[in-house]
Amino acid sequence: AGIESASSRIESIWQLLEEYYWQHDYGLYIDEYNGDFSKADKYRGQNANMHMCEALLMCFEATQDTKFLSRAKLLTYNITVIQANKTDGLIWEHYDENWEVDWNYNKDNPKHLFRPWGFQSGHQTEWSKLLLILHRLTATSWLLTRAEELFIKSVTTTWDDQYGGLCYGFAPDKSICDSDKYFWVQAESLAAAKLLYLATGKDLYENWYNRLWQYSWDHMICHQFGGWYRI
Repeated sequence: AGIESASSRIESIWQLLEEYYWQHDYGLYIDEYNGDFSKADKYRGQNANMHMCEALLMCFEATQDTKFLSRAKLLTYNITVIQANKTDGLIWEHYDENWEVDWNYNKDNPKHLFRPWGFQSGHQTEWSKLLLILHRLTATSWLLTRAEELFIKSVTTTWDDQYGGLCYGFAPDKSICDSDKYFWVQAESLAAAKLLYLATGKDLYENWYNRLWQYSWDHMICHQFGGWYRI
């Protein structure tokens, strides 16, 4: 929007994150602190880093400052390659303070609203989308490779062959642990499918885009008011 005064606010937030949240040893961000920043929560999660990646990409587009792009690429590598190598190439949600996989976090509460147990289909495809944005900006080959891998593993595991749509969560053994169909999962996945088609030209991804869009149009979108139903 050309509002130059936003630059100083972006920089001040960057400095706050650098001082308290960025972990140089792991190349990832801490989730949360108490109110006075005297104690960090021991929980570590990929979700906060995924949304940090989104924010960093937006900051780069707004400012053209390459530090934001470099940081987005670094944390993306650490989540989608380093951490994913611990979990069969997929992105697990929950880790301990040393960034080791916590397989049991919320296992007794798999439908937790913000930290559900299991692999989240929509987060695999959302990372695919972010990898593709980074690929467009940096033309680095591993980004496209990982985007394809995450997308295909997610949609082939969680697509409901009987009723359509992508299920929300799946267990390490690839069984479905949450069969709900959330709007954002379908939306993130169809966006990733379109970007994959544009990046590769493969009909496979255009077919997935059409399939996801048709399901969303038929079941997720309110045709009277234009919004999306949550589930």
